[in-house]
Amino acid sequence: MHRPVTIIDSHVHLVTAGTHQVKLRRLSALDPRLVEAYRRRWNDSLASRHEAPPEADPEGVQVVARRWEAALDAAGIAQGVFFTSPNYHDDLLTFIALNPGRFIGYTTFDPTDRANADRLKRQVAEHGVAGLKLYPMALGFHVDDEACAAVFEVCEAQRIPVIMHFGISINATHDLRYGNPLDLSGPALRYPSVTWIIPHFGAGFFREALMVAAQYQNVCIDTSSSNNWVRWAPERLTLADLFRRTLDTVGAERLLFGTDSSFFPRGFRTAILTDQLAICHDLGLPPGQIDAIFGGNIRRILGGRVRARVE
Repeated sequence: MHRPVTIIDSHVHLVTAGTHQVKLRRLSALDPRLVEAYRRRWNDSLASRHEAPPEADPEGVQVVARRWEAALDAAGIAQGVFFTSPNYHDDLLTFIALNPGRFIGYTTFDPTDRANADRLKRQVAEHGVAGLKLYPMALGFHVDDEACAAVFEVCEAQRIPVIMHFGISINATHDLRYGNPLDLSGPALRYPSVTWIIPHFGAGFFREALMVAAQYQNVCIDTSSSNNWVRWAPERLTLADLFRRTLDTVGAERLLFGTDSSFFPRGFRTAILTDQLAICHDLGLPPGQIDAIFGGNIRRILGGRVRARVE
């Protein structure tokens, strides 16, 4: 089975002591019933995959960086794209500075706040931030809101990609009203030089994700997570079906490998890489297309913005 020489994981969440404290503060401000729903959803998800829970007290960013270097080494992963909690940037900026040849950073904030347009410019210019991750369901905004224009104009000027979570979320406090990928139609049309990325095959909005990607050539889809949302899909789907139909719609050049890895002790989700490589093999994809999906495409999208890893 073909395995690319260079694999880049385009979807990893950075969890540190700092991001953990941000999460705890946010949960403390919510209705206790929502907090209970949040914890129940997390526990059910972990149990369904027979995984140990995250550490109760994550380490500081320097320790986490060393652990990620070791985890990527063990899995044979050249680089990872990391993002973290909305409106908390310190640990992400420190993290990518510790190993810029290995760690690629996407910043995260509310794009309807015009002040974040200047913040994005500074983070790109001064800290090497390479993209933007958005959580419309977490922050309660529609991505086609005109208030996002100032931020999206920076993305277009800086040629940085934007990835946004749509669809079902493991976080039970997210508002699904903001989770339809069709919302991306307006930005994709108005900012044609921006690469827009829909993760998790649309996470339950698979049809809508394919529709948007078919309509707009600047929309990509990522493969990250276990994609266990297929259990709730109205039609019977497997992960292989998701790959097959996405490839039929957008081709191999707009499909991006990711694992949705996040916390320790789990670390890098090697099983997801193994399963997805096997599916591509079973589908009969040529080595060149597999190389593109598992690293070449995200490298092309990021261009010269990301420092190549030095062996």
